[in-house]
Amino acid sequence: MAYVNPLHPPVPSSQISRYSSLEGASGYTTFVSQTRHRLPQRPWRPISKWKMAMGQTTRLHAAIQFDHIGYNGQGIQMRELSARSLSALRTMLHGADDPVLAHIGGRQRITLRILWPGYEHVEWIDQIELDYRGSPITRAHLGAVIAENFARFVEKTRKEFSYTAKWKLTSSGIRYEHLVLVALVNTWDGVWQADVA
Repeated sequence: MAYVNPLHPPVPSSQISRYSSLEGASGYTTFVSQTRHRLPQRPWRPISKWKMAMGQTTRLHAAIQFDHIGYNGQGIQMRELSARSLSALRTMLHGADDPVLAHIGGRQRITLRILWPGYEHVEWIDQIELDYRGSPITRAHLGAVIAENFARFVEKTRKEFSYTAKWKLTSSGIRYEHLVLVALVNTWDGVWQADVA
């Protein structure tokens, strides 16, 4: 059963853009694999009219890339990030030990939001601590935390209805094993979203 908006006719799939605004923010547009496609996500914005009118209070930070060593812009499978130890990730993840969020002064955590097409009604928000055992969080540890959040999100959506068949998370559709983390993108003040393929 598909959702039908009584005010607007359905949009044919041929007229739906494949462009993701997170794609533009992360800086990479093509993948080596022809079967890999970027998840089209809208960047999160606050609902509050006051916050929207006032705009952002801080500048946005550059996207944090997650790549296999030697494969720029291709991302890394989330199952690798969640299954491997931090020492194993050092051998495969480019810049694994980089303190990627150390430049964000004054913040002790960031907010990760997941806005999956068809599951906009499933709210996913998590706070990621920027200090890990007394040191700034590294790219490898941050990737593992993001992958864990997506694993929990996929589990949560199993019993949820999807309004978009193409991006449906099911055992016969898109599974956690398919997800690739390309980048983490700052979309609003302390809010970040994962660029996923």
